[in-house]
Amino acid sequence: MSKSVEELKELADRDVSDSGSGSEADADDSSTASKGSGNRGGLLGRTPLTLRGFLLSLVVCVAGLVVGSAVPLIGGLTRYLGLGVAGFALGLLRSRRAYLEVGTAGALSATGVFLLGLLTSGSLLLGTNLVAEFGVSAAVAGVGVGVGVGLLLSLTGYYFGRDLRDGLTRDV
Repeated sequence: MSKSVEELKELADRDVSDSGSGSEADADDSSTASKGSGNRGGLLGRTPLTLRGFLLSLVVCVAGLVVGSAVPLIGGLTRYLGLGVAGFALGLLRSRRAYLEVGTAGALSATGVFLLGLLTSGSLLLGTNLVAEFGVSAAVAGVGVGVGVGLLLSLTGYYFGRDLRDGLTRDV
């Protein structure tokens, strides 16, 4: 067992000496490692959720919902198509993976639009009647549908956008 650990240390030393040009590279690596700026505590050196990325995703998802709902007569359905297109655009344009940010932003924006539509349209009377007849669980189920649809559409669009980006940037 100790022999394999020693072999691994030797391999690591060889890799470090091959990749750097000498003691300057080693000194730079040790100074960044001691400051903690090299690893931010996330998966593979990345934080899984950044506020800036989340806000960008939220703005793009809300914009997709607004643009999609601008279609006359069928705006209630095409708003969710706009959410999928917004997720696709985020996947196509962003260089790093941000599934958590896009999924959270899509779910929140779809839920917000669902609740806002419930409060500002004639369906408020139907919604209050539904809650009075079936209880709060019906309203929670409606919000759950908004969350699920927003999450599914934004992540599906984001996945296909990243897939197209990967296909366009990969060497043949």
